[in-house]
Amino acid sequence: MRKAAHPAGLTATLAWLARAIACVAALVVLTGAAAPAADERAAGSADEAAAGDDLGASARARAADAFARAERSDESLAFAAALAGYEETLRLDPTMPAALRAEQRAAMLRARSEGGFEPLVALERVRRDPKLSSDPAAIDALLKAADAFPPGLVRVEAWTLAAEAYAHRLGRPDDAAPLWRRIATDAAADPVLARAALRSLATFYLERHDWAGAEGVAALPVTDAKLASDVRRAIRRHHVRVASIATLGSALVLATAALANAARRRGLREVVRRTRAWSGLVIGYAAYVAIAGALIASGYQRGTAVPFLLLGIALVPVLFLARAWAAAGSQSRSARALRAVVCAASALGAAFLVLERVNPSYLEGVGL
Repeated sequence: MRKAAHPAGLTATLAWLARAIACVAALVVLTGAAAPAADERAAGSADEAAAGDDLGASARARAADAFARAERSDESLAFAAALAGYEETLRLDPTMPAALRAEQRAAMLRARSEGGFEPLVALERVRRDPKLSSDPAAIDALLKAADAFPPGLVRVEAWTLAAEAYAHRLGRPDDAAPLWRRIATDAAADPVLARAALRSLATFYLERHDWAGAEGVAALPVTDAKLASDVRRAIRRHHVRVASIATLGSALVLATAALANAARRRGLREVVRRTRAWSGLVIGYAAYVAIAGALIASGYQRGTAVPFLLLGIALVPVLFLARAWAAAGSQSRSARALRAVVCAASALGAAFLVLERVNPSYLEGVGL
């Protein structure tokens, strides 16, 4: 019975081996067939990557060429071609190193394209040439042409160039003033240009002591609060300056009149004697003001002792004048009160004039 079962087991084993060999053979065949396909796919991917690189390199090259053409057109005042070149540069390669400049120049040209770029050509022809920008005839011609420009930035910039030339290079600030007003009130003006024009106009009036004109600038709706405050401070400072000079002049006139009366009474020698008696106190007080103020000012990082030293020097004649007036004038209560008020105001006036002369910024703390 065992001998009969052996051939059946051998047969089953041989059948299993045959199936295994068939599976291995099929696997080998499939692997061999798949390898060429994989190689073909890899080769295709490499070809696609190479093609992509070629396209990228081509786009970068074309972008660089478009940018170079745009720059040449910009330089030659062919602004329509320049704008097209900058826009093509950004379309082809928005990440190239020159993309920022291309974007900025394109935005600048788009904002100044009124009149088909003809106004911009006229402006840049003068603005880019140092000789023409300082030539009165060229500036006058540009300003006349600007009257026909359509509203926009180019017209405002033409006014700005002309105003700058008139005020600084051609010595004609009176011709610049109306242009500053136009710039400040034009709706197309850049806010920075408008503020600069307003400040130039206000300074023009202040330098000519045209207080009404300066106040008019401060009252314009487009004037910012800082400029309005500066203008009103300058006007207040002028009024205080006039009042200080008038007070010192009044003290001098009144004291001189009192000394003349004393001379007629033959009492001038007594006046001189009494004034000399106060010399030590007068000089000591002036020195105290100068030294104490100088020490306080020098304690600050940006402080300077010069104003206080000059104030001490200026106080000496004011104090001597006050003592001489007191010695020669009436001793009634009203006369003494008047002298006190006028002499105190004279000392303050002298202090104001010294500070204004040395450094007006010291006066800003008191609103002047």
